[in-house]
Amino acid sequence: MRAVSSKLSIIDKKAVKAVILGSVIGVITSILLTLLCSFAITLIGKLPDNSPDYISLGILAAGSFIGGYISARIYKRNGIMLGLFTGLAVFLIVFLSGAGSITEGVALYTLVKLLIIVLFSAVGAVFGVNKKEKMRYK
Repeated sequence: MRAVSSKLSIIDKKAVKAVILGSVIGVITSILLTLLCSFAITLIGKLPDNSPDYISLGILAAGSFIGGYISARIYKRNGIMLGLFTGLAVFLIVFLSGAGSITEGVALYTLVKLLIIVLFSAVGAVFGVNKKEKMRYK
């Protein structure tokens, strides 16, 4: 029996590295934006009751967009699929980090988070794949 070449593997190692790096950068971006928004909220004072939910969804959308963009810039092809996988990785990190505080089970809000994270990550990856290379002057 012949050994299977590493170039013929089902899972592309560069794509896996791009998804991991993109999702970590997306989560770090979300954390930094959360810190910035929490500082701004302390300066502003009282907010309406539902606004923290909307703010957190916006922060997750921005972080997943950046994560999808970064992963697509690394891999340079298959933007939508790469964005979907990056979005799923970001969602798993966010969901598992908050799983200890779930008291009532998975709610509709969790599904909305999943859809927003995956959608914005895929859009970011499409932008990342379609970004033209920077012109370099000689």
